[in-house]
Parts: sequence; structure tokens; C-alpha cells
Amino acid sequence: MSKEILITGGHVVTLDDSLGDGLGDELGDAFGDVPGGDVRVRDGVITQIGVGLSPGPDTEVVDARGRLVIPGLIDTHRHVWQGAIAGFTPQMTGYGYGPAVLTGISLDHTAADIYAGTLWGALQALDAGITTIGDWAHALQSADHADANLRGLRESGIRGLFFYGGPGPADDDPNPPHPLDARRMRDEHFPGNGNGNGNGNGNGSGDGNSGTGNSGTGTGRLRMGMALRGPCFTSPERNRQDFAFARELGLPISIHVGMAGTADAITALRRDGLLGPDVNYIHANQLTDEEMDLIAASGGTVTITPSTDMLMQFGTYPATGRALERDIVSGLGVDTVCSAGTDLFSEMRLALAAERSRANAESLARNELVHEVALHQRDMLRLATLGGAQVLGLADETGSLTPGKQADITIVDLRSPHLDGFGDPVAMLVLGAGPADVETVLVGGEFAKRDGTLVGTHAAKARDLMHETQDRLRSVIR
Repeated sequence: MSKEILITGGHVVTLDDSLGDGLGDELGDAFGDVPGGDVRVRDGVITQIGVGLSPGPDTEVVDARGRLVIPGLIDTHRHVWQGAIAGFTPQMTGYGYGPAVLTGISLDHTAADIYAGTLWGALQALDAGITTIGDWAHALQSADHADANLRGLRESGIRGLFFYGGPGPADDDPNPPHPLDARRMRDEHFPGNGNGNGNGNGNGSGDGNSGTGNSGTGTGRLRMGMALRGPCFTSPERNRQDFAFARELGLPISIHVGMAGTADAITALRRDGLLGPDVNYIHANQLTDEEMDLIAASGGTVTITPSTDMLMQFGTYPATGRALERDIVSGLGVDTVCSAGTDLFSEMRLALAAERSRANAESLARNELVHEVALHQRDMLRLATLGGAQVLGLADETGSLTPGKQADITIVDLRSPHLDGFGDPVAMLVLGAGPADVETVLVGGEFAKRDGTLVGTHAAKARDLMHETQDRLRSVIR
């Protein structure tokens, strides 16, 4: 029997430019707002958006009056396995993070610990309204670790890309190859669709949602990509080999660039002929204008991680404005929960504040008043939804509330004093919301959070496993 859900009476922000309410609100129409709107979901897919839609006899009705109904948020870069060690490195820069985490506590993680951390980490994201995630899984010491990581993602019910990373088996090689187990993982768990070179993932509905990201390889809610060390963290020869391996497997590539202490990453990729639309560049703060132009010309994408960028000395300002002014497809990421939070509301706020500070810095240095500020809160929401979907190559499936797309939906309660405002409800969301304000989350039409609580027995199980992992790690911590 067909399953139908009708979300009624909320302020619906579709992020689909073709679905405005037609009431003359220029800002709302530009983002496809439907005040007092309804969203019909059937069999996991959005089928209709409007006002005054009628439920059928077996329709499950979700009352969204006083709430904001938005596309599920999309985190394009997070080390999800760190779910059990949140807050482990709150006062460390990137310099200290390596020995403390990458060659420290990560090596103490058994496959069972990776599973527990990933399951809990994915639930942290879902609890915060994030329905799609780019999991940069770089603590995979063995095939068992890789399988455990993937199992945690799948059992959480989240959508996204599993970016297979290192370090791989222990090795004396200072520049080890990317784990060859990635081929086995692709063949066993991600057969078939996607060639890693997709571009323009629009759904043909005229909604302006096409992107330049890469959908990876896989079926169901998860796809696969490759988390490479990139030119900053391996030798030029090994980097060329790793890129060739990823492209042989048809997998999109994600690398860290433009952090303090690294230089010339993009020019090195150009020299070796490795630039392309299948590459996602994380951070990008310290890149030169020429390097940003090269990313734009090659069709690459950028992931902006404001909290870690500024807290961990990865850069003076996040790359937000410099990427957007070049029309580089960009999204937001939480990055490492060891040193930052677990939600995208904080990232939206910090990205906006940091970009306005950057844009105004020269005028302030001259003691001049600034008459206009750059970017809007709604630009941040776009980065956290449709932009993220484009980065991950999933804009034909998610990222906007568009009929025909998957029903990945987040409902935020605006009735609390800190969100019940006078102006634009999206501005209130970006300026003040947090995970506790997320009332309902659906992924593919299935409830992941309802009435403010995660749904399913796996949530309680995940908490217990996470605590067991924490207890064990405390006993062996280096």
C-alpha cells in the first residue's frame, strides 16, 4: 500500500526558484517560499507542494503550523567516525591535531569502535537536521574498519557519500598508497550506477538545481567517493598514483587544500594535469586568487568549514566569499567534531559573520562606515542545502523541496522566544537556531527524528555503544 505523509501549515522554504507563492514578496519568491504551505510525500518522494492540500483517508498528517519546513541540511565534509570522541581536542590547532588524533587516538580505534563512533556521529547529524553527509572516513586501518564505518552509516539511515580514506595498514612508507581495499569496497558495496564524472545533476524541472558535483558510485542512500591525501600530504608521484586509482574506479575525489602550513596545492595539480570537476577542495582558505580561479575554470567544488578553519588556525577567513564571487559550487561542513560542534546552524552563522568581517576589513582599516553588507542569511541556507547537494553530486535527489525529489525534510520549531521574530523566518533560523529546535527530520520519507527525539531503537543502542567505546579509549589513550 502506498504510504503518504502530508506536512501542513508550515512556512515552506523550498529553495526551488520555480515554486514561489506569487504573493509579491521578492525575497521569498526568489527562494520559493510558500507561507502556510503543505508538502505531500508519497512513498518517500515529494509529490506536491501547495496551500490547502487535502489528506487522503490513510494519510499521516504532520502539523507544521508555527514551524519552518526546509530541505534537509547537507554537511559535505565530516569525519563521522569521531562521533564518540567529540570535544577531545578543543584547544588544538591543526599542528597538534595530527599527533593527537590522526596518529594518536584514531589508531586505538578497533573496528567496533569505528562502528560505534560512526553510528553515533551520523545520529548527531540527523538530530541537528542534517539528512545528507559527506563522510571523510580517514581512520580505516583495515577492511574490517572500512566495513564497520559503512555499516554505521547505513544503520543510521542517513544519505550521503562515504569517502574512503587512509591510513590503511601500518606501513613504514612515509608516502603510502591509498588503501587498495577501496576497490573491494566499491565492488562489494557500491556496484553499478555512477561513474564519478557526473556534472549537471539537475532534475529537468526548471528549478535551477543543476550542479557540477559528482555522484560517486552506489545504490540506495549512500554513494562512494575517495578521500585522498592530495598534494599537501604525500609525494607528487604518490599523489598522481592515488588520483589515477580513484579515477580508474570512477570515484569522485575529495582533498584538503589551502590550510596554514600548506602551499601550491592547486598549481601542483595543474602541473600534473589532475584538476577536474570530480575534485572537491576542503577549506581552501589560504589559496591564492590564481588557485581559486583554477578551481573555478576546472569545475571543481569547495567545502567551507568555518568553525575548524578559524578555531584550528587553518586560515584567517573561510573561503566563502572568494568562492561564491567566482561561482564555484560550494557547501558547508562541520569537519572534525573533536574540535568543533556537530551542527550546521553554527557553521552558517560563523560563515556569514566571517565573510562580512572580511569584506568590510579594508573600510574599517580606513575608519570608514560601511553602507552595505555582503551576503544574506538565505545565502547561508542555500550553502547548507542545495549547494551541498551540488557539491556531492546529489542535486537530482535532494537539496531542495521539489516534486520528484527524495523527501529529505527538516522541520524547525519557530515558536520558541529566540526564534519567534518579526522579520524573515530564514534569517531567524540562521541567526538563532540549534539542534534542539529541530522537531522533525525525514530522510526519504522516513522519520529519523520526531517530536524532538530521534526515532528507533538503534538510537539507544548507539548511545550505549558510544559510551563503551569512550570507556575503552580512556583506558588505552596514548
